[in-house]
Amino acid sequence: MALRFGSSAARHGISRERARYVVEHCPAPIYSAEPGHEDLVIFLGSDPRGIPLEVGAVEAADGSLVVIHAMRLRRKHLDDYERVMRWHEA
Repeated sequence: MALRFGSSAARHGISRERARYVVEHCPAPIYSAEPGHEDLVIFLGSDPRGIPLEVGAVEAADGSLVVIHAMRLRRKHLDDYERVMRWHEA
C-alpha cells in the first residue's frame, strides 16, 4: 500500500516510521462515520517500542493513503484500541 504523509502528520512529534508501523500492523482499521469525515480511516496500535498510537489517514484519488494525524493514543480511542488489540491477539 502506498503511504504518504501530510505536513499535519508531524504535529505531535510522531515519526513517519512509527506511524507507518502502526498503519502496516493494524489488524482492523476504523472507518469514520462522522458526517464530512467519511474518508477518514483511523489506525490504532502500538509502535515498535510498545507505545499506543492513533494514526489518521485519508485515501487519495490515486488510491494511496495520506497520513494526516499521528499521536499518542487518546482516551476517546481507548475502548477501540483494546478491541483492536484483542482481535490482533486472536
